[in-house]
Amino acid sequence: MNGLNGRSVISVDDLSVNDIETIFTTADDIRNNWHSYQSMASGKILATIFHEPSTRTRLSFESSMQRLGGNVISTAEASSSSSVKGESLADTSRVVGAYSDIIVIRHPSDGSAKLVAEYSPVPVINGGDGKHEHPTQTLCDLYTLREHHGGLRGIRVALCGDLLNGRTIHSLAFALARFGANIIFVPGDGNEIPQYVLRRLEREYDAHIQREELGILSALFSSDGSNLEPTSVDAIYVTPKEPHQLSMSSIEGTSVKFQRSSQDALSIYVTRRQTERSNAQSQEGSYPVLNAKVLQDNNFKDISILHPLPRVNELSPEVDADPRSLYFKQAALSIPVRMALICEVLGLTQSDKPTHVKPYRRHSDGLVLAQSDFKCSNESCIGNLEPSFTSSEFEVVKNEDYKLRCLYCDIETPATYVGNIQSKIYYESTLLDRILPVVLPTNVRFFNSEKDANASGYRPLANSWNKYHPDNNKSPETWIEIVKDMAN
Repeated sequence: MNGLNGRSVISVDDLSVNDIETIFTTADDIRNNWHSYQSMASGKILATIFHEPSTRTRLSFESSMQRLGGNVISTAEASSSSSVKGESLADTSRVVGAYSDIIVIRHPSDGSAKLVAEYSPVPVINGGDGKHEHPTQTLCDLYTLREHHGGLRGIRVALCGDLLNGRTIHSLAFALARFGANIIFVPGDGNEIPQYVLRRLEREYDAHIQREELGILSALFSSDGSNLEPTSVDAIYVTPKEPHQLSMSSIEGTSVKFQRSSQDALSIYVTRRQTERSNAQSQEGSYPVLNAKVLQDNNFKDISILHPLPRVNELSPEVDADPRSLYFKQAALSIPVRMALICEVLGLTQSDKPTHVKPYRRHSDGLVLAQSDFKCSNESCIGNLEPSFTSSEFEVVKNEDYKLRCLYCDIETPATYVGNIQSKIYYESTLLDRILPVVLPTNVRFFNSEKDANASGYRPLANSWNKYHPDNNKSPETWIEIVKDMAN
């Protein structure tokens, strides 16, 4: 299999650095040789399944396919599809896949794109799945940054706004970390970056996380925060091994000073509050606002401003005419990028015939288990909404305690209780470190609660177990004997 030919793009994880660079090279060629691509996709059909409102993503994909000489079939909203009749997303994907050569899906449920790819007979592109990821928007963002800065390695990007529910932010953070960019998170109050995103950045990219209480934007880039009324937010510096990000900045109290150089380039990526995917609590508190007054600071002299659009009031129209504002150019560049992505996925730029393969996901070095009795804590996860069509696999994540990462939405759910399939006995998951050396992982079953364990036919340890509690400071040898006895 060559490159992206025949592959689905569900997550940024499905794109290697080489894949991204190949897409950008093709996009460059499209811009320089537009007419040579006009019939590239002749006879091909792209299906857009959009169960959420969209202007740019849906129209840019449809425009891209038509500019390639292909055809488009579309469901522009959930109300126009058979989902209102109760049809599952899995069945929809099988049917639409028989009508088309490639599918672009947007859906309000986290992990929905992965489900579609599992059942579709043709490649699937994720156009946004709930608050999870939006990898194609990330491609457009990276392409704009690349063009403006001449490259991606070592650039500094401040990600501002709704970091909790903004799927564009999540995908972009993973991609920027992969390119060794310097990332600064500037959330609005109550909209901090999800813990599972931070954990992935640490686990998969060897990122070191530091938190400081900083003021919104002005305190981030000036020594005294005098341009704006300081408001306390979390700023998080993500530092991959190469290059070392903190070598470019120093933290002093509640402000940050950057050591500027001629190669030093900064971009501010602003997002709106995701009201359609957030709760009432996240609507409270201050929110980063970028306006002409902020941009008067000399520290912003050489920056670029990006926004995935649509905007509300976090980005003032008064900065539209500023040459540093790139968001409308960003939207325009989505056409050659998405044309390039379609070409690569359909194998139109290669001689070999595309062959559909299921999307792959990296699981780090963690243990992946089938856990039919365990429920993801994310109510918006597709695994909870279509349990008959989703697998029950989770990755075991060990931090202070054990959590299970859902392979659909990436949310990590505390594993409160663990049982032995053979003995049908369950106990607190804090004992798992003692159990795994002597019990096969395939014989381990996690539960959200004692109620769930009892409902699955498991029973708790006898009361006599209290004498074996870890507080009794037993030797490792004694513990091994205890666990073996417990396993039997």
